[in-house]
Amino acid sequence: MPFIKVDPVTEAVELQEMFKNDAEAKKMFRQYEIAHRENSKIKKITQEELELRNRLVEMRKLKNITQKDLQTRTGMTQQAISRFEMGNGVSFKTILKYAEGIDCKLIPQNK
Repeated sequence: MPFIKVDPVTEAVELQEMFKNDAEAKKMFRQYEIAHRENSKIKKITQEELELRNRLVEMRKLKNITQKDLQTRTGMTQQAISRFEMGNGVSFKTILKYAEGIDCKLIPQNK
């Protein structure tokens, strides 16, 4: 089964035209649009977290701190450190522990 390339803008315009006179369909389409926007925001947050993780890993390596050293400093297991560095298990708590273990201060900034 071949895939068809779809332009999301054109698709949205076509769907709006189709649902113009159907109130229930219009309501469902609106809910879909809202959910899609929320998913886009989640991806953006995740991307920012991954960028922060990449910077922290880079700083650890620049400071010549091994994962074993970090384990001793933070109490995190080597497996948890490895998962974090591979992009899995990126939680706020893990980010804070990791940053503290490499003597790095996190300063929030408004955009």
